Amino acid sequence: MSILAIQTSSLTPVYLQIMDRIRSAVRQGALKPGATLPSVRQLASDLEINPNTVSKAYMLLEREGIIRTVRRRGSFVAECAGARIRESASERLDQTLDRLLEEAARLGLDRREILEALRRKIGAGESGDGAEGGHAG
Repeated sequence: MSILAIQTSSLTPVYLQIMDRIRSAVRQGALKPGATLPSVRQLASDLEINPNTVSKAYMLLEREGIIRTVRRRGSFVAECAGARIRESASERLDQTLDRLLEEAARLGLDRREILEALRRKIGAGESGDGAEGGHAG
């Protein structure tokens, strides 16, 4: 299953990569609610990793409500997986923005300066590949 490809050279732990790939596939519609996931053993074999690593990823995704596991039948994408992923992403964004605002306050920036910096970054991302150096003028 190519959507679950991992990078063994990455600093991100493999179980987190598996979780991220599954979340991303659900978010993009490549994995629909009710879709069957590879068995722990099959995915471990495909990725050439320890089955415990896959098991950990599946267990954590099940705790999040992204997948459900039925004994002797396998693991499936949960019906509400998309909503849970969006909710989780929204919560993580809120936490990230809280940290950003705290850091901006420490730097002495006001709300206007923060908004302008965000607009610049968002505008840079819309102008193509997001590479720095493309100024509108």
